Amino acid sequence: MTAIATSKSPSEVLLLGHAASRRSQLLQQACARAGVALDLLDWNAFLAAPALLAQRLAQGRHRWLKIDSPGEDADCAQRLRLLGWQAGDRAAAPPSPVLHGELATQHYWQAGFGQALGWIDAAVAGAAAPPRLLNSTAGIRGMTDKWQCQRTLAAHVPVPPLLGLLHSLEQLDAQWPAGDWPRVFLKPRYGSSAAGVIALQRHRDGRLSAYSSARRDASGRVFNHLRVSRYSRRSDIAALVDAIAAQGAYAEAWVRKPRAPSPQRGHYDLRVVAHAGQARQRVARISRSPMTNLHLGNARAQPDWLDPHRQASLARTIAAAAQAFPGCHSIGFDAIVTPHGTTLLEANAFGDLLPGLRHDGCETYDDQASLMCHAN
Repeated sequence: MTAIATSKSPSEVLLLGHAASRRSQLLQQACARAGVALDLLDWNAFLAAPALLAQRLAQGRHRWLKIDSPGEDADCAQRLRLLGWQAGDRAAAPPSPVLHGELATQHYWQAGFGQALGWIDAAVAGAAAPPRLLNSTAGIRGMTDKWQCQRTLAAHVPVPPLLGLLHSLEQLDAQWPAGDWPRVFLKPRYGSSAAGVIALQRHRDGRLSAYSSARRDASGRVFNHLRVSRYSRRSDIAALVDAIAAQGAYAEAWVRKPRAPSPQRGHYDLRVVAHAGQARQRVARISRSPMTNLHLGNARAQPDWLDPHRQASLARTIAAAAQAFPGCHSIGFDAIVTPHGTTLLEANAFGDLLPGLRHDGCETYDDQASLMCHAN
């Protein structure tokens, strides 16, 4: 696909994103179908010169602003890490560029991203005719800090029991004994797409088993892979847990996922996109490992097996969860649905990349384009 060119015609939507990404291309196509022009400001250009956003907004021709994911670009990730390091006390050396798939200095990335969101706030507040935001900066902040996100969701809907912030495997064993919490998920505080997530089974006799798409190389650096590995040596597990925890992590109870009906087999959860507070596009993610993310090669299916009771439970829970993030019109939720109710695993401000998945004939980007075209 060709990159999106900056629009020179009257425009209603300004996208802060990456021109070459599928996200930008799909939204451009949806806007074209809806009859609304799309103007793009590239993340790298914005980070290099934050005044560019205020300059675009000063033109007064943008009714909406969508802040898209700054991910999937190595240069952008490094800019955010350096920005986060600069915003701190600089006691440590500046972060080196990470290799492809490497999980490192995620706390610097988050700090830099927060700084960039502050620049966006200032530009919007200073505009003579401020645009509406598809997702508010406050909501995006709240969802990219996964620990804070789960605490926010817990005030509105059922979530897995949260244990607390994680610093090491030793702390986990001391503070949350295996006898009380034998199965736990250890999650990066600032991660996404299962990167660095560890599903840990603990026995009272000290034996451990763990599943993760993360692996340490001989130098101790951690990389995310597209295949989930199983670990059984305590030393290997401790080294992996400690490396992830050093960048910010938390622990929560491992909630068992239901089995998909034959012939899919495996356990499943659901990715559901809430648009304007209502559950829309949804897909079942089926896996034989604890990680169900689709990019790991897991199967996807329409969850046609959900009975009306479970469908109603899902719709109610998604609507309640969306209220936890006012000002956000498009949120991806991960959910477990059982006959006893719905449990939410995660909220994702950038969880709309589900190409080809439709609800009432509309993909996620069609919903967004329609809202930005027709809403007052």
